[in-house]
Amino acid sequence: MEPVFRGRCESLGKRFQISKLPFIVGPTVIRIGDDVRFFGKVDIFSGRILENPTLVIKDRVDIGHNVVFVVNREIVIEEDVNVASGVRFMDSDAHPRDTAERIADLGPRPEEIKPVRIGRYAWIGQNSFILKGVTIGEGAIIGVNSVVVTDIPPYSVAMGNPARVVVKQASKPPGTADSPQSAPSPAQAKL
Repeated sequence: MEPVFRGRCESLGKRFQISKLPFIVGPTVIRIGDDVRFFGKVDIFSGRILENPTLVIKDRVDIGHNVVFVVNREIVIEEDVNVASGVRFMDSDAHPRDTAERIADLGPRPEEIKPVRIGRYAWIGQNSFILKGVTIGEGAIIGVNSVVVTDIPPYSVAMGNPARVVVKQASKPPGTADSPQSAPSPAQAKL
């Protein structure tokens, strides 16, 4: 399975793990980093609306079962992100907003297609939808069954439909600026 998928990717990093061959429809450019794991069914869809729709999944990302990417411009998943099962990422509505254009079976206008970015260390909860134009900040957590339609700040917790921030400034990983482990001790502060 992995060699077949590797042949479809523009780049595929070291130690990629896969349990099922992804279902891919459309001309998506796929770039995957090192130590990425797909834990089940993953679907990648794109139309022929814009040239070179691109899916970038950076290093050490875990993707759960039954995850869908609808990519018509760009979706970027940064390093060390966890994506639970049933999550949907969509950089477009997959149809135009205008009623007459929908009836005419036209695709979305290029200006209605907006990139999605998931910051490093983020965690996306089960069955959540991440919609067009959204940036989820570094270290943010999205609760289960959330529909994210606006940007989520770094190191916060958001949940609901539509998702709203319920916790600000959640803990940062050790060694990053402002984390408890990186703050100087009282003895160091006196030096």
